[in-house]
Amino acid sequence: MNTTTLYLHIPYCKQACHYCDFHFSTQRSTEAAVLEAMHAEIATRAQQEPWKNSRINSLYFGGGTPSFLSANKLAQLISTAQALFSFNADAEITLEANPDDITPENLEAWHRIGITRLSIGLQSFDNHELQSMNRAHDASHSVQCLEWIADGPIQNYSVDFMYGMPGSTVESWKRQLDQLATYLPPHLSCYALTVEEKTVLYHDVRSGKITMPADEVIVAQFEALRAWALVQGYTHYELSNFAQPDKYSRHNSHYWSGQSYLGIGPGAHSFDGEKRWWNISNNTLYAQRAAVPSEKLTLIDLLNERLMVRLRTAKGFLWKSDVPVGLDQALLDTVKQSVQKSSAKGLLKSTEVGFNIPPEYWMQSDAIIAELFLSPDAD
Repeated sequence: MNTTTLYLHIPYCKQACHYCDFHFSTQRSTEAAVLEAMHAEIATRAQQEPWKNSRINSLYFGGGTPSFLSANKLAQLISTAQALFSFNADAEITLEANPDDITPENLEAWHRIGITRLSIGLQSFDNHELQSMNRAHDASHSVQCLEWIADGPIQNYSVDFMYGMPGSTVESWKRQLDQLATYLPPHLSCYALTVEEKTVLYHDVRSGKITMPADEVIVAQFEALRAWALVQGYTHYELSNFAQPDKYSRHNSHYWSGQSYLGIGPGAHSFDGEKRWWNISNNTLYAQRAAVPSEKLTLIDLLNERLMVRLRTAKGFLWKSDVPVGLDQALLDTVKQSVQKSSAKGLLKSTEVGFNIPPEYWMQSDAIIAELFLSPDAD
């Protein structure tokens, strides 16, 4: 029986972070209707292929801010999923949580309902950085929540951390890492702050209110992060992700491997191996069971997507499992020629079973991968 991962999108937040372009709302008037629709969607998808013949290896609450939801409502969603899907006995159940929602009481409640892993939106230990991004927590919350987790019942957790923050330097970033070394979370997701359109940050940067660090500073911060993580015993297994032994994210690893995944809730995406669909990013219309658009991916689409996600990982692209079945040999030869050209420049490295991007070039990965893409009309 195939394994898959289940993602539940909780589209509510206490307040809007200035950099976020995910689907969320700070108004909870639709919450009851949205949750009812999510239970109904779980029931519908559980009867469809390939989900009804798959085992769930990971359930992930994302958002939004899932920790904003009561433990009872989270428990009801878990119960519905477990009643309708086959779960592996050791299935990982992750809850994204903001530091200001983490208390000893909530940790106990989340553990009691079956949460086995937390993903904490810490982002920074610096009050100025947190305030400039309009985060709901401050630096004291960042520290306190890690101390509570250390004494709490959920020991498997990940911390989200950001570099490339306005006003940051290589030195200030190293100080943040030194503070994080006090706790050494089992898993670390580290992202460069990106300026997305239709966000407050985008308008602040365009107006000159906020100045972002120069590209060379961001690259230097990334290199400092890599060096720090190596010393601390982390494996840099994906462009933005670091893990202690056996603490890789099951949810993300499943997605990066090109396997099927099922998304429930407003704005959630799903992929069954051939077709992709996505729920409308509107809470009211989702609750009214709005139509769900979909697209069938061509073999070239599948290849390009696998190149994109696999080459962000240390394992890289695997010739045996990542080439879509049925891809024309002439097209595959074209890809291999492109791989040889990039390898000659040192931008790709051959492995026994495929090829990857050397870590020192990961910050250039988008451009390197784009050179390998096949044109949609190549066939």
